[in-house]
Amino acid sequence: MKFNSLREQVSNRSQVYSVQMLRGIACLAVYFVHFFSDQKLLPVSKFLVKASEYGYLGVQVFFVISGFIIPLSMYRNKYDIQNFGSLFKRRIIRIELPYVASIVLFVLLKFIGYIAYGTQKTFDIDWSTVLLNIGYLNVFWGKEFINHVYWTLFVELQFYIYIGLFFGAIINKRFWVRHVAYLVIFGLNYWWVGSLLFHSHILIFMVGIFAFQYAVKIIELPEMLIGSVIVLFGNYYWTSNILHLDNSTPIALASIFALGFIFLVKQRWSILDFLGKISFSLYLIHVPVTLVLLPILEPYLHRPYYILIYKLGILICTIGISYIYYENIEKPAMSLSRKV
Repeated sequence: MKFNSLREQVSNRSQVYSVQMLRGIACLAVYFVHFFSDQKLLPVSKFLVKASEYGYLGVQVFFVISGFIIPLSMYRNKYDIQNFGSLFKRRIIRIELPYVASIVLFVLLKFIGYIAYGTQKTFDIDWSTVLLNIGYLNVFWGKEFINHVYWTLFVELQFYIYIGLFFGAIINKRFWVRHVAYLVIFGLNYWWVGSLLFHSHILIFMVGIFAFQYAVKIIELPEMLIGSVIVLFGNYYWTSNILHLDNSTPIALASIFALGFIFLVKQRWSILDFLGKISFSLYLIHVPVTLVLLPILEPYLHRPYYILIYKLGILICTIGISYIYYENIEKPAMSLSRKV
């Protein structure tokens, strides 16, 4: 059975390539919603414009991936609550160093854009907001994220804290222990209100957690499927009736797609594997890089077909720059984090 092949990969400590490829898909989706949901592209590509409007679902896919791969990594490394400090240090090095470097790059590219295209007499940047973005302190000071993709890193940081504290209960084979832990997590987050906070996304992370539990034989297939259905229905109710959002169904479908991709896709596609490898770097820097590249020619292009070709060319350039960022920033941070 195809579902069992995932268990074989996990038991053999093999890399789960479907997860890496899924990262590439999710990152491309986020990129497309930022730069291809543009009415200027109509009518040359109505499908592309319409599809890109759902690119935000790439974030939900990332949450499912985190729910699966982070506890899996902890399980393989025999994590214990006493190792919480080391887990957090590795997170700081692995994630926060590239994140802070991307903030520096954001300021640099904004300055380059000001020199090249700016019409203002002063370099317009709020330095207090920039500094508060380091450590996500801007959230508590009521300041915005200078790059709007950063909010997801704040949510992921909270997930690291929760999974570090509750990991022992999550891998416990006793049914009631696991489910009491779930109720505690849900209860704590119910009181902690805010769209940037973990409680608004916990049910999507849970889909990945159920997949992890099945992969390491803590639960069996019926419990994984029933649990996933319950949390997706719960998320549907939460988003539609509590948050009053109209994207409940797309979020559920994106979560199901992510779960199915992790379990069922076994063929390795080189391009998706490559995009998955650099996905974090691409995710961090695609907005400032693209915003610097777009004004070079876009103001002079008036035909939708030419604009589409130009944007695809910028996408390729951004991927190339992201690879350089990966090799020189993210990859060294990964190596350093393994030494902690």
